[in-house]
Amino acid sequence: MPTKPRSDAAWSWPAIAAAGLVFAVLATLNAGGYRYGASDQAFYIPAILHQIDPTLFPRDWAMIGAQGRYFLLDELVAGLMRASGVSLPAWFAVLQVATLTSLFAGAWLLGRALLTTPWAMTAWIAALTLRHRIAKTGVNTLEGYFHPRVLVCGLGLVSIALLLRGRPWWALGVAAASGALHPTTAACFVVIIGTAMIVTMPAARAPIGGTAIGLLAVTGFALWRGSGFFDVTVMDDAWRALVATKDYTFPTDWSASTWAVNALGPVLLTAGIVARQRAGLASPQERGVLAGALVLAAGFLLSLPFIAGGVTLAVQLQTSRVFWPIELLATLVTIWWLADSPDARRARPWFARALAAVLVVVAVARGVYVGFVESPDRDTLALDLPSDDWAAALGWVAGHTPHDAFVLADPGHAWKFGTAVRIGAQRDVYLEETKDVAMAMYSKDAATRVAERIDAVAGFDGLDEAGLLALARRDGLTVLVTTRRLRLPVLHVQGTVTVYRLDG
Repeated sequence: MPTKPRSDAAWSWPAIAAAGLVFAVLATLNAGGYRYGASDQAFYIPAILHQIDPTLFPRDWAMIGAQGRYFLLDELVAGLMRASGVSLPAWFAVLQVATLTSLFAGAWLLGRALLTTPWAMTAWIAALTLRHRIAKTGVNTLEGYFHPRVLVCGLGLVSIALLLRGRPWWALGVAAASGALHPTTAACFVVIIGTAMIVTMPAARAPIGGTAIGLLAVTGFALWRGSGFFDVTVMDDAWRALVATKDYTFPTDWSASTWAVNALGPVLLTAGIVARQRAGLASPQERGVLAGALVLAAGFLLSLPFIAGGVTLAVQLQTSRVFWPIELLATLVTIWWLADSPDARRARPWFARALAAVLVVVAVARGVYVGFVESPDRDTLALDLPSDDWAAALGWVAGHTPHDAFVLADPGHAWKFGTAVRIGAQRDVYLEETKDVAMAMYSKDAATRVAERIDAVAGFDGLDEAGLLALARRDGLTVLVTTRRLRLPVLHVQGTVTVYRLDG
């Protein structure tokens, strides 16, 4: 492996900065733009708000905190907000910029290590802007909002690049430190880098092996003592049935086509590194990275019996997500193999330019469509909550109801109206079905509650005033936010959305 950059030798720093800006724009557009408060932020934002004000979410915190105990992001961002006085939407925009920067930096540094021409580098960078889902894993390669998982992926790419450039301990440190933001994603890169170091650095075997054994011993002791931090009980049928509605929770139910798609990553990565080895280009570190990726895949396979048995911790770890970093590495070596290997340059000298041109055109065309055409009513860049009737009504609830108010809304309100009650109103909500089912994976009590509430509000649009009031009396609901016109006490009207009182 060369120790000096090659693929960007003809690029000036202004050109690299311009490439980074183009990458950020195309990645954002291909993810549908940027929107504060979307999707998985229905977990992260309430967790941060609770750290700022512990009186928020007195009912929902048991469920939110069950997942939140595995993350430090809420404490970190809350600390930044307190220290700076900067709002959460502004911090999330900053962190999204950091995410795109880390992805580009990691991709660029990896490209420098393997690729030899600007055209191959262009193809590689363009390929990363094409957002897609890793089949049946719940992971998108890019998100149109800040997600710590994607930031950690970018830092993971940087860490692998550091490894390839002869800075293994820095690489391991970056990957391990990123675990504070998203531990399971960071763990994937720690395994890749740690395995590579064990394979290529005899002096690293004792400290890395000793640390791994120590962590396993501490974890085993905690499980033996029943600390409650990790749950190794077996999910009962009702709990399992609820979380199985998310298609990424039980890879044991994958179809043959899903297995084939996800197995393609390890196969292509192996074939690419073998091809580099035959060409005399593969460094020991590259072979170590391949070993680490295969260890990840083997770990996934070993987890399957525990997932099939419904062991809670095994399901929560979502080990199928190991195919994300493997796919990224496979994409890089496949581009090298097709367009930049000695054989490819000799037999098809035009192919690298053609591949780069095709991928750039696809990225631009897809980005324009997804970012501007596909959802014309949605702002391409929304740095705060939308200025619509639903968000404004939730804002009224946030400013005019006590912190222990209990809100009833359509169970699918987050995807129907674009803003979750826990984000816009900063109040407990009876059910936000999409997110609550996902969080129920981390708590049996939460799963029981969510399942009961799904049954209770089945046919929500058909519940009349008597049914709504009966539900409110039974479960202590105080506020209803809806687009329906009902004969109930009105607290506030915001265009098409009405806030009703349920406790009087």
